[in-house]
Amino acid sequence: MPANKSLRSNLRRVNVLPSLLTLGNFACGFFSIVFCLNTLFFTTRAQMLDQRDAPPNVSLEAAGNPDQPGIPDPLPTALPPRAKHGFSATDSTARASYMLHWACAILFVGMLFDMLDGKIARHMGADSAFGKELDSLADIVTFGVAPPVIAITLWISVMPERASWWGQVMIFGVVYAACAALRLARYNVEEGSDKNLFSGLPSPAAAGCIVTAVLLVEGSYGFMNSVYEWISWASFGEIPVVQVKARLLGVYLLGVGLLMVTTVPFVHLANRYLTGRKPFSILVIVVLFLALLWHEPRLILFLAFNGYMAVGLIFGFRKAWRVRREKRARLEERG
Repeated sequence: MPANKSLRSNLRRVNVLPSLLTLGNFACGFFSIVFCLNTLFFTTRAQMLDQRDAPPNVSLEAAGNPDQPGIPDPLPTALPPRAKHGFSATDSTARASYMLHWACAILFVGMLFDMLDGKIARHMGADSAFGKELDSLADIVTFGVAPPVIAITLWISVMPERASWWGQVMIFGVVYAACAALRLARYNVEEGSDKNLFSGLPSPAAAGCIVTAVLLVEGSYGFMNSVYEWISWASFGEIPVVQVKARLLGVYLLGVGLLMVTTVPFVHLANRYLTGRKPFSILVIVVLFLALLWHEPRLILFLAFNGYMAVGLIFGFRKAWRVRREKRARLEERG
């Protein structure tokens, strides 16, 4: 009974500011999913308008014969789409792209909330088990569920007729979300770990990799288009360029998800480079990064998140190779 009273007393008092920041992180994930639903709505409406506005496939002789039944009047199809429906397929396509960009952008706001809630809680001395669990639940939505939903939304938008790939993209998305849940659960039970290192790719970084990949696919970059066209050419034209993009994104989603449940060490950038007194060069690097980010946000964010992932993999493989070499040397000494 005293233990139950203590638990109820702790739950009656919560740290308001860190909890509000964590709920802001959760809200960003929720709104990202809502924007994805709006993207699918506008994409579907654009496809329907394209079909309704397309002129019927009839010959001029048949169209000019009023005695032949079943031939539609060609005059209404000559009217502009906006006059008939009040909006056009082009408007719907633009709104779909706009909503998808918002779905991606708001996750970066969620990352900011996720970084601030822990910093402020530690600064206030307000760390608690309640805050830790609430943070994990918010991260599941924002960094575990929203990124695969964004990737699946783009997949459906560019490959609506490929029903055979539906099961595969759903499996990739579920695996990513499950890996994020396992990663966060393992992080909660890890005690005494190095505060400057993560065991496995952190979920915000994984979400950043997926979101920036979606933004890069949505953008128009000549070198990336050349890669897609080469892959399409290597498949003897059996896979169109738009499907190449979607399939590469699906495989990438699976790979990033699996990295979250590995034990590869990744640097905690905020703790190691942004906390406390650091060399002046760190400030210069951050300023240069922000300037490049302002000039070309999609490409710089993609290089930043994926560069972070690549550097972690390189150092992780180097560490594993060094450990294996030392173990082999000890075995040779014993032998």
